This record gives sequence, C-alpha cells and structure tokens, in this order.
Amino acid sequence: MRPGLKVTAIAVIIFSSVLMTSAPAPKKAVKHTIVEKSIGDIPFVFIPAGSFKMGRDVKGRDYAPSRTVKITKGFWIGKYEITQKQYRDLKGTNPCTESRYGEGDSLPLFNVSWYDAVDFCNELSLKHGLKPYYNISKNGTDDDNISDHDEVKRGVTVNKDADGFRLPTEAQWEYACMGTKLSDFYWGDNQSWDGAGAYAWHMFNAGQKNYSRGRFWWVKYHKVRKPGQKRPNLFGVYDMSGNVAEWCFDRYSPSYPSADKEDPDGGDNEFRYRVVRGGSILDAPKDLAGYKRWPVEPFEKTGTNGIRVVLPE
Repeated sequence: MRPGLKVTAIAVIIFSSVLMTSAPAPKKAVKHTIVEKSIGDIPFVFIPAGSFKMGRDVKGRDYAPSRTVKITKGFWIGKYEITQKQYRDLKGTNPCTESRYGEGDSLPLFNVSWYDAVDFCNELSLKHGLKPYYNISKNGTDDDNISDHDEVKRGVTVNKDADGFRLPTEAQWEYACMGTKLSDFYWGDNQSWDGAGAYAWHMFNAGQKNYSRGRFWWVKYHKVRKPGQKRPNLFGVYDMSGNVAEWCFDRYSPSYPSADKEDPDGGDNEFRYRVVRGGSILDAPKDLAGYKRWPVEPFEKTGTNGIRVVLPE
C-alpha cells in the first residue's frame, strides 16, 4: 500500500419492502459493501467488474441502440468531482475565477477543455509517483481530429501499462453512475424538480427563483455547489448527475454499434467531438438521465464541464 493511502470499507444496507399477503417468507436485506480509499486529498470509491445494459433503444438518439457491455476489471472512481482548489494547487491557476457560475476552493472545477482534463490527469499522476496514462503530443498533428474549428489538435494516446490517473471511458462512467439499473436515473424514474433535487443540482434548484406577480416565473443566477451535499448513488458516488458535467475519454459518434462489447476504450475512428456526461446546473432534470451524452469539441471551455478521475484496480 502506498504511503498516505487509506482504505476503508463501509457497509450499506438496502432494505426491500415486502407487501405481506398470506405470510410469505420474508425477503433478506440486500447488502452492498462500499469500499473507499484516498490518494492525497482525493477520495475514491471502488466499482467492481460486471455487465450492464449501456444506452437505450430510442430510435434516432445517440445513445441507441442499447447493448450489453462487460467491464472485466474493477476500477476506482472519484467520490466527488475535482474541486477548484485541487486543480489550482496542481496547475497554479483557477479557470473559474470571476465566473458567474461560482468561484471557491470547495466548489467543483469547470471551464476546462478536454485537453486540460487529460493534462491534469498526467500531472496528478506525476505528483503522486504514478506513471502517466496519456501520451500527449502538443504539435497539433492529430490527423483523426477532423474539426474545422480545433486549432489545438493535440494527439492523445494511452499507455495501457500505466497506473496513473485518467478520465473514465463512457462505459466506465455509465456503469459507475447506473450500475445495472434500467431506470432513467440512478435514483429511479422520478424527474420532478424535488424528486431529482434530492440527488442532483439542476436547472431548477441551483439558482434564484424569479417570481412575477407572486407566481413562479423562472430560475436565474445559477451557481455550482459544493460536492457531496445531495444523496449518492448505489456505489456511494456523489453528483454524477447535475452540478457540473464531466469529460469522458471517448471520441463522440452519433450512435452506438449494436454488437455487445467488452471494455470499450473510447474508439479509434475519426472525430470532431469528445463526450461529456451527467448534465449540469444548466440542465433540466429530464436531461440528467444516466445514459444521455453530449458532444463537445475538445478545445472548448464553454459551459460547466468538469473532471472526475479514475484509477485502475
């Protein structure tokens, strides 16, 4: 075990309610053990290997068709989103300074590009004595990037033998968010303001309510919020829906291949966009579904896109 690394195990008991009719045998409680560790000031939660249904069968959507994906190796994912302080302590700057969405040490990081995100992962690896996961070329010669707008075009490949920090793949992100649940959200199918609001900061609870003639009119002045204030998902991960959206490693394509897949790694096709997941304070509850995805060009720093890091088992 590395110095400074603490591992704890927390048992979470989920009780199933049973409607008693003719005195059937009572169901046993389902036990899920949450295992955590910390590296420096970043806490992680362990996600065990498993299979799940990725995407949904909605014709014409970019999350279709659904397919069975097998995650063959467990992994560690950040319990919270990376904060502005964690980024500034490593990089020396805070990209959220004077942002209308909120500036503060304990607030989640945003206003970073995908290139910023992979670079952060590598520098974080070096800080903690780990081998960087990404090979980053800064000469602008990524021939697979066919964007007409991206003048950065850093070539980024992975070192599969490395033990360093990385962004989650889409498959890892969706599995860590939803597990094997087939509902829209990790809390079920409730997309009401209050129902979703117990688990996520979204468009209708992350700002100031505006009234006209005594009646609710709109919400404005949206602000990101300190991670961990809402309820976690089954794995004990917080804010996977709402607050800030989160960069994934994957190249974006407008649909999934129909074949079942084992450990999809982000693709090797031509691309214009990388994938963002989870939605943010600027999204309505219905858009926080665990299978929804957004295409964003890797150089863009617009909106509220942030970082959640992953480590191998």
